[in-house]
Amino acid sequence: MLPVLATRMQRRKLLLASGAVASTALAGCLGGSDAEEEPGDDTDSSERTITVSESGEVHADPDLAVLQVGVESTGDDAEAVRDDLAERGDALYDALVAYGIDEEEITTDQFRIRDQIDHEQMREDGVEPDSEEEVEPYVYYVGTHAYRVEVHAVDDAGDVVDTAVDAGADTVGRIEFTLSEEKQEELRQGALEEAIEDADAEAEFIADQVDATVVEAKHVDTSGGDVSPVHEEYDVAEDDDAADTAPETTLEPDDVTVSASVDIRYEME
Repeated sequence: MLPVLATRMQRRKLLLASGAVASTALAGCLGGSDAEEEPGDDTDSSERTITVSESGEVHADPDLAVLQVGVESTGDDAEAVRDDLAERGDALYDALVAYGIDEEEITTDQFRIRDQIDHEQMREDGVEPDSEEEVEPYVYYVGTHAYRVEVHAVDDAGDVVDTAVDAGADTVGRIEFTLSEEKQEELRQGALEEAIEDADAEAEFIADQVDATVVEAKHVDTSGGDVSPVHEEYDVAEDDDAADTAPETTLEPDDVTVSASVDIRYEME
């Protein structure tokens, strides 16, 4: 699918400096020749300048899916929880590799074991502890081992989810559909091109309104912009029987948006 370019006008900032009286109807947009220069501004105080801000957007199919899948464990002993996470985490990892995911695309995103207190059971037992010894019988441990999985064949993302769940994954986090770095750079250039074209047209229009002509661009700032990925939510079935009979997972992500913005200062005469 070819990227579809779209732009929108967002904001306009006009800075006009002149040593002469300008005949214009754009009240509030004119400055005298004694206007204060910005730090690092190489504009001569006698120059007539205009600054235009524009932005562009490009929409394209994602070429990268990022999944978080993991296993969880609960027990009375931290070592037992650790061992269970290790065993089941290895099984999940091996299943993903067997499916065809490169090993370098599977990285540990989170590993933690923390202690919890079963306050509900304490209330049921009528225990109001005054010491750690009285709390100890109600302490248990919860562990998580989650992987970050990159899927470059986006159409396979649903199959990867199914593979993870079948391998014992307890959690599937929010699935992010985004763009590879190469694709981001390619689309950003298109968005910048559109933004600059709009800035040029805007500058020409405004210059015409004040009986001036654009000479050249004196300063260009292209630091603005963003990539807006899309997300899918997936809930792992709590009922094992329901999981066994669940249909294959199908994911239909929307387009990813890449935006770029420019601030250009033009010299006029």
